[in-house]
Amino acid sequence: MANSSYQVTAVIPVYNGATSIRRSIESVLAQTYPVAELIVVDDGSTDETGAIVQGFGSRVRYIHQPNSGVATARNRGMREAATEWIALLDHDDRWMPTKLQCQVTALQASPESKLCYSAHFVHTLDGSKLTNYTPPGQLWPAARLGNPFPPSVVLLRRAEALELGGFDERLKGATCEDWDFFVRFLSAYPVTGVPEALTENFIEPGGGSRNYRLMLKNTLAISEGSLLAGLSGIDRAIWRRRIKSTIYHRVALSAREWGDPALAYSLESFRQWPLPGGPKRRFKTLLVELRDIAARKLGRRGPG
Repeated sequence: MANSSYQVTAVIPVYNGATSIRRSIESVLAQTYPVAELIVVDDGSTDETGAIVQGFGSRVRYIHQPNSGVATARNRGMREAATEWIALLDHDDRWMPTKLQCQVTALQASPESKLCYSAHFVHTLDGSKLTNYTPPGQLWPAARLGNPFPPSVVLLRRAEALELGGFDERLKGATCEDWDFFVRFLSAYPVTGVPEALTENFIEPGGGSRNYRLMLKNTLAISEGSLLAGLSGIDRAIWRRRIKSTIYHRVALSAREWGDPALAYSLESFRQWPLPGGPKRRFKTLLVELRDIAARKLGRRGPG
């Protein structure tokens, strides 16, 4: 039975999610702690998403809008919600049945917290299954260097989310709008966590994070804003360089994944932060890129 002090609205933004939206909706409806409402915001899908969602009838509130980006869809769902608490779920992820029950219990034990997140499973493209979790005491300020958790693991208070302005709707086409939002949230409000993996996060081919050129543009934009909030002077200058070094390293990894040249990105990572304490594996990434470049040159030259 749901606690009347913690009524929850589940919000699922979706765009062309016909292959996975049924799975995410069913995981919400199967919760041992029932949601007060489930809102699916269809961001202008052109496939069978709408028909699938509406097939659930009155159990799901379906909202259709012109394609505007996932940040706009999430914000629409939060604004439309009738409850104090919002649980976010991406359309290609899935909750474990006790997800909300465990998080409400954690919030009851930490009433000052305005957000609860949990550990989660990550299903990678190569078929591996990993578990990710960072304890609350280690989230800040480390979140300046990387998204602390995916939206699907989060249960948060609607009032505080809207007070922050929600997700930045200018950040379209790459998945840094959630990083930007959660950094702003962590810098403003206390949070709590559940170390049990309660969500399955599925990495999909061709996801927004794979568009590394747009990802670079957007993450560099927030590196001059939310990621440096509250910093000044030498601290701000140092964090700016560390953040940009990390961003360029991740872009180098994405470029390599697609078989594109990555040397310039890797070198820029070192230029931004040449000191110890930079991103892990960046020396290996640079050496592998140099090795591959040398191999390609030798291959073109042929035996001599």
